[in-house]
Amino acid sequence: MGPKTKFSKEQIIDAAFAIASTEGIDKITMRKIAEKMGSSVAPIYVNFKNTDELMEALIEKIISISQQLIIEESQGDPFRDMGRASLRFAMEYSVLFRDLVLKNNHYMQEYDEKMMPELIKEMQKDPELQGFTVDELKTILLKMKVFQLGLSIMAANGLLPKEYTLQDIMDILSSTANDVIQSARMSKKEMS
Repeated sequence: MGPKTKFSKEQIIDAAFAIASTEGIDKITMRKIAEKMGSSVAPIYVNFKNTDELMEALIEKIISISQQLIIEESQGDPFRDMGRASLRFAMEYSVLFRDLVLKNNHYMQEYDEKMMPELIKEMQKDPELQGFTVDELKTILLKMKVFQLGLSIMAANGLLPKEYTLQDIMDILSSTANDVIQSARMSKKEMS
């Protein structure tokens, strides 16, 4: 009998992520992960008590990838950078994006709860968003999310007009962000 194969938590999470990225989150099983790694399920259970624990780690990886995309898209305009990163996530990880957004599951709620403070912190760095309260920023973010989500769904499903380049789509996203911010600023003025 040869030595038992050992895998790190990260290797197991990476295998789960690969499955989720190509087949969907609901296709993840311990057996499928083991198969992908060329192993039995025993090394997985050494690192994770159950599927729920593994799924939590997977969501953490997805959040980490989202944060990395925000860093990569950083052009000094945090609010728009977040939109560009989100659109990029939808295009690069379309199966995963559709699972998180189009299916009724608790993963997106967990994702939103963990990402919201980070997104608000990024928005507070934007000079155009100075003077807005955290609640006002949350409302602005929700309005942009509604638009950006529609745009991202179109991108993830290949429904954007073929003649539009990625830069054209980013320009539309930026233009809409300007409109939402201007509207919020005008509403704030009218209230005071």
